[in-house]
Amino acid sequence: MKPRWMSVLLIVALVGWVGVVSAQQAPAPAPAQAPAPSGMPEKTMEGKVKTVDQAKKQVTLEGGTTLTIPPSVKVEWTSIKPGAMVMVSYVEAGQLKTVRKFEVKS
Repeated sequence: MKPRWMSVLLIVALVGWVGVVSAQQAPAPAPAQAPAPSGMPEKTMEGKVKTVDQAKKQVTLEGGTTLTIPPSVKVEWTSIKPGAMVMVSYVEAGQLKTVRKFEVKS
């Protein structure tokens, strides 16, 4: 009878120890936000520039839309001024609108 109780006690202790050890493992890191995949549908928009933030590589249009211009898209930052009309193609991933093509209309 005594060996049976020892076995049960050993199993309970082992199960409890495994639960504590597995609960102490660090959670997996959250995936980094990747740029929008090229397979996403491209949208087109025309609007008037409200603000330009060259440091953040962002242009905000008068309607409130903020567009991020990646380094792969070549733009003449000196030609992008408040009040300029622009035509853009972009992809959307959540709140981020990443420009694929940017043209100043004047």
